[in-house]
Amino acid sequence: MIVLIGLMGSGKTTVGKALAKKLNLDFQDSDEAVEKSSKSSVREIFANQGEAEFRKLESQALADICGRSSAVVLAVAGGAIVAEDNRELLRKSAQCIVWLDAPTPTLVLRTGRGKHRPLLDGDPVGSLNKMRQDREPLYQQLATHRLVTQSLSVKAVVEQLISLCQLSGVDEVAK
Repeated sequence: MIVLIGLMGSGKTTVGKALAKKLNLDFQDSDEAVEKSSKSSVREIFANQGEAEFRKLESQALADICGRSSAVVLAVAGGAIVAEDNRELLRKSAQCIVWLDAPTPTLVLRTGRGKHRPLLDGDPVGSLNKMRQDREPLYQQLATHRLVTQSLSVKAVVEQLISLCQLSGVDEVAK
């Protein structure tokens, strides 16, 4: 399993889909898994049930994905790593955990169009800076590699991921 972590807007979903396609693997996004299992959008869950309920659903989605036997590229929602249980699960399940990072202004530009990002309502710059402050030490602790995506194309990020994780095909990714 290849796991992509980082703040929202760092490229986890876009890069994860491209990497999975290149390696002919399944792609999973933890937010999409939550939405599928709950039959509600992330924004609806936050509005109707609160962040605590969302985090429970997120942990369950990660457990379900990590419990599968097939090789997968997993894009983990930015805040999922706050829970120690989730970090431990990812450590045990992943062959390679890559922290995709970019400066806050780049993240704001990339997330500006996302209506599914309730944590950025109001003050996206302030929210992202606070998230960075809170989560960066956890990303550093968890990641086997860090890749700054700011000035790289999706193709370039995928090529660097293949190199960093020493991947050439499914055999290396199967856990």
